[in-house]
Amino acid sequence: MRYLFFILLFPVCFSALPAQQKTLTAADIALWRQPSAPALAPDGGRVAFVIRAADTSSNSWRSHVWLAAPGVPMRQVTFGKESCTAPAWSPDGSMLSFLSTRKAQGRDGDLATGNRSLFALPLDGGGDAQLLASFDSDIEEYVWSPDGQYIAILTGGALPPVAQAEALRREARKLDITVASDSKPGLALWIMESARRKPRKVAELDAGVSALRWLPDSKSLVYQTNYTGEYNDEQKYDIWQVEINGRTRQVTAMAGPETQPSVSPDGRVLAFITQTVPDIEFAKTEISLLDFASGATRRLTGEAVHAVESFAWLSNGSILALFNEGTSAVLREVDVKTGTLRAVTDPGMVVSAPQVNTRGDIAFLADGPQSLLEVYMTHKGGPTAVTRFSDQIRDMRIGKQEVIRVRSRDGLFDIEAVLITPADRKPGAAVPLVLAYHGGPYGDFDHRFQQYYPAHILAAQGIATVMPNVRGSSGYSDVFGQANRYDLGGGDYHDAMDVVDWLIGKGIADSTRLAVMGGSYGGYLTNWTISQTQRFKAAVSMFGIFSWLTDWSNSWQPDFELMFLGHHYWEKPLDMNSLWISRAPQTHVRNITTPTLILQGDKDQYTNISNSREMYQALKTLGRKVEFVTYHGAGHGLRTFPNQWIDAMERTVDWVASHVK
Repeated sequence: MRYLFFILLFPVCFSALPAQQKTLTAADIALWRQPSAPALAPDGGRVAFVIRAADTSSNSWRSHVWLAAPGVPMRQVTFGKESCTAPAWSPDGSMLSFLSTRKAQGRDGDLATGNRSLFALPLDGGGDAQLLASFDSDIEEYVWSPDGQYIAILTGGALPPVAQAEALRREARKLDITVASDSKPGLALWIMESARRKPRKVAELDAGVSALRWLPDSKSLVYQTNYTGEYNDEQKYDIWQVEINGRTRQVTAMAGPETQPSVSPDGRVLAFITQTVPDIEFAKTEISLLDFASGATRRLTGEAVHAVESFAWLSNGSILALFNEGTSAVLREVDVKTGTLRAVTDPGMVVSAPQVNTRGDIAFLADGPQSLLEVYMTHKGGPTAVTRFSDQIRDMRIGKQEVIRVRSRDGLFDIEAVLITPADRKPGAAVPLVLAYHGGPYGDFDHRFQQYYPAHILAAQGIATVMPNVRGSSGYSDVFGQANRYDLGGGDYHDAMDVVDWLIGKGIADSTRLAVMGGSYGGYLTNWTISQTQRFKAAVSMFGIFSWLTDWSNSWQPDFELMFLGHHYWEKPLDMNSLWISRAPQTHVRNITTPTLILQGDKDQYTNISNSREMYQALKTLGRKVEFVTYHGAGHGLRTFPNQWIDAMERTVDWVASHVK
């Protein structure tokens, strides 16, 4: 009956909001308070979570831990200028731990180093947060043992002796240099007895370790590692086990990555994420099981159409899995013996960050087309929304949002797209339209109110936005997700044009007032689109790809080109038969006449600023209308600093509106 309540509750929690009045602004979006990192109490009665808020006066983000419970107003439990993150409960529920760089003194006189340290807040009225552990480097992860006796802590490790000596030599000579072959520090595993609070280093591990998880007996942990810690090695993850005495052993060594290790409540089975094709990041992800006794492995969700994003064991021995399904994300209970799926949440919800406790209670985040993220939890049998973040948009004038489906011109796929039209659009009236591309390519647009792009701000100005999940997007079949391999700028581009043409044919979009925008891979498709057609009156290219050669040479993921183009550029002739050349916007730059705004962070490690700079230089030399804005210190996505993000949204809206209105 608990699962039925999830389905019945959804229409109530996401009912239509009253008539909107205030016009939404970029500052409103940046200042919204939204939850993340839910942590469910062992007794299922409370949930901790993090709220990150923008401080525009200091141009910074600040995060703090809050508590919520059914029928009780949420309350903040950490304070101060330093952010507090990663909340977790002690197994007995008496303490709420978190990470912070705040200054503090421990029970034994130890001082916090100013690095990310571990604190705990007594929840029995016992006073302020206490310092539990602080190290010479940041704490990367920590996790309580099931019996509450230990806390496993992962920190930065030491350099090898030779590398330490070289570092001292450079320091003595005041050499501020980096050598590409420099050894990368590994990570150190510490075990701390929660009662004594004296961390003991038990192992020096490699630099790629993450996702520590205890076994039920509290005597060992499993973890994932790609060995190097390099982003480009994301397809090389294996799972290892480490005992509390430091002894390690490899558990999996399959082709492709094995990630998110988690052991069943009875300690007999290891569950983890695998994928259908080992060497590409856009293959369908599945849950696989390893029997510790026999060593046999099997695919649990191999028959499911959609990919699994994350999962957790339930107390009854089944698995709660989060599936990416079209424009939504759905929780389903998976029977471990049969692989049978049962819906836990309504398909109209966009669920994220599911958490469970040992009792089988569940907490998760969810939003939808008329709501912001809310925290949900189960207690005494039914789910409850324990926050009211959507009140922040209750007085906003927002557009009409819906999902449309358009058949691709080759007849292979139905392309879903999220469409947002102005609230005051009259039936039959054609309005300006922005085509927005998502990143990835193995990403997608969900049917949720908050999108990365300022679609509702544009709607308030009378401009519609359509966000298609073109072939290659996640959330659909494995065939669909791999359909743009060796075809970037081909079928995916035509899918988008088919959606635009459909909207024009329906009288929704004005064919003479079109704009296009996108970031990352969406920036590539934006650049590609305006190099193939002059139908768009404005473009906003955000940290996109202009030249495959430039991107490969400067990105921290050069394997991206290998996955999508099929070979290194020196392995075949560089002519128009090569995807490196024929599918690069750079090759067709003479065709670009669309006024283009280029937005780029200079610390972007995914799509380096060199792409945007080269595009600007070419368009400027050709005499095209182009504007290039560099956000200093900003990484991929331009969200490093809130004021920069606000500026990027405002510039985007102004550029589009000035050309299509």
